[in-house]
Amino acid sequence: MDAVVVDLTRELVRAESPTGRESPAATVLANALTDLGYDEVSVDAAGNVIGELRRGEGPTFMLNGHMDTVPAGDLEAWPHPPFAGVLDGGRVYGRGACDMKGPLAAMAVGARLAADDAVAGRILFTGVVQEEIGGMGARYLASTQGADVVVVGEPSGLRLMLGHRGRCEVRAVFPGRLAHAGRAELGENALARAARFVTALEGLDLPSRAGLGRSSATATSLVTWPRDGTNVVPGSAELAIDYRMVPGEARADILERLRALDEGASLEVPEEEFTSEDGAVKMTLPRENPAYLLDADHPVVPTARRALTAALGESVEVQTWWFATDAPHLAAMGAPIIGFGPGDPELAHTSAEHVPVPQLHAAVGGYRALVSAFLGGRP
Repeated sequence: MDAVVVDLTRELVRAESPTGRESPAATVLANALTDLGYDEVSVDAAGNVIGELRRGEGPTFMLNGHMDTVPAGDLEAWPHPPFAGVLDGGRVYGRGACDMKGPLAAMAVGARLAADDAVAGRILFTGVVQEEIGGMGARYLASTQGADVVVVGEPSGLRLMLGHRGRCEVRAVFPGRLAHAGRAELGENALARAARFVTALEGLDLPSRAGLGRSSATATSLVTWPRDGTNVVPGSAELAIDYRMVPGEARADILERLRALDEGASLEVPEEEFTSEDGAVKMTLPRENPAYLLDADHPVVPTARRALTAALGESVEVQTWWFATDAPHLAAMGAPIIGFGPGDPELAHTSAEHVPVPQLHAAVGGYRALVSAFLGGRP
């Protein structure tokens, strides 16, 4: 299976799948699962690919990853064409190689191998859509499927991950009063008001959580009106804030904390409508991805760590991701979520994105070991 995981990774990279248009990758993945001998392969209404391996009575173990990728950006910045799936120097290069088509390939192969390890239960492989912009695929999956344990295969450098901070986008609108810039004293400068807010934001005391660090609030975009009047005192300003939260922070708490910096500002978490590629599923969702953190004392953690340590031949570190994933959406099923995947997360979304072939092979063994550990198998 060593060649299969590399070939599948390369084929998936070649199947361009920007968010909302994942069907080329879904076709490749569904065909691969069929060729690997999965008992049932389907594509649900949202466009998620589901492969099922049934091995008698027992728990359900889910392996999950996303098929969509961010744009390639400047094509000239890449060492190899981003959608060529080039294998060079023991690495597969391309957009999505580590985030997360390499992990998807490794999970597909690892799960199939685990099915021959005398396991008892059901193995679900799930490749979801639209993770990069709101998690519609995972949210839909969680409403239609169930599992007892879930592994999210986001790149982790083969470390065991327990969660991450959440993210919400806050829109702050600051009112002002228009005036000629030559008589600025007759107006109220919304831009200056927004600037004072940003300064106060940088000194805001935010909560923290062991294992995740401190919450953060970062101003990322500022627009004033009128937009084409450089000799006009702005009558309105809109600021975008990227807020990264730790578990326990509700949306209302975040908005109240930020509103205290300017009681007259209008603050909200915008909503956006998401639609599956064929239009069959539509969801209106807030631009918010909750935090998730599995307690290090949860019994799943030592079991997973032992299995991975045995499979990889070295002690496996337990950490958290610095970016958000579909974990909190999948947690709606009531299952504990852990993370494990090949590839350096620092390379995700960059023009240097690649995944080392040795890590792909190691991940196959890691996923196989995880399935066997939780479904009572004997590799």
